[in-house]
Amino acid sequence: MTFAPWFAALGTVDRVPFTEAAERYGACAPDGLDDTNSDCFGDDLDEVLVHRGTVRHAGDLVIASETHQPVCHGGDCGIHVLDGDLTVDGTLVFTEWDQANVLIVTGDLRVGNLLVEDEAHLYVGGALRVEGLLVSGLSHGGMLAVAGETTAEACLCAGPVREPMVLFGSLPTHPREPDRMVDLTGVDQARLVRPELLDASGRWADRAKTRTALLEGRPVLRHTGLRAEDAGRL
Repeated sequence: MTFAPWFAALGTVDRVPFTEAAERYGACAPDGLDDTNSDCFGDDLDEVLVHRGTVRHAGDLVIASETHQPVCHGGDCGIHVLDGDLTVDGTLVFTEWDQANVLIVTGDLRVGNLLVEDEAHLYVGGALRVEGLLVSGLSHGGMLAVAGETTAEACLCAGPVREPMVLFGSLPTHPREPDRMVDLTGVDQARLVRPELLDASGRWADRAKTRTALLEGRPVLRHTGLRAEDAGRL
């Protein structure tokens, strides 16, 4: 579903003046809400939408804007704050075009798998707990920022920005094995990702195929449990 109806369906949503929201929630944003407002909306936002309370979603959750929707100010676009914890029992996919919507989770975000794509902005004020795979499909206009610690079985880039994952306040770690290699974005993807999920070049993970595999509960990686010394062998 698109962003606005998903957020509205959470329940009571308050419209908070931007100056008040910036003071209250600015610590969740990497450079504060003022910079986010300026970068994404040209300082046009006068208010922030806030839902207060813990949210749990059963199953997968796909939040996606219309493909190549125009830049918008106000209306269905803006900064949205979930003031509490968010748990998604399945895979969370957050896709956004033109930096139209920013989602801030002030508490912990817990998901089965996570794929953040294109120009989506996702800020987590607490910890990010990913049971399985964390996939970045972000462009340089998107952002994933976590104020607390991030744990995941593995992290992988499957987007236009093919760089090691430097999107966190601290490096991601494995929840049970601290010496396991988690950030796999710098590893040879042709040997890491299952061959049917590679793109036409045979060198990189295909985002659409990866998204489908995650939502269908199929494995993305050939290997699990990599340790740092294994990276050079792939």
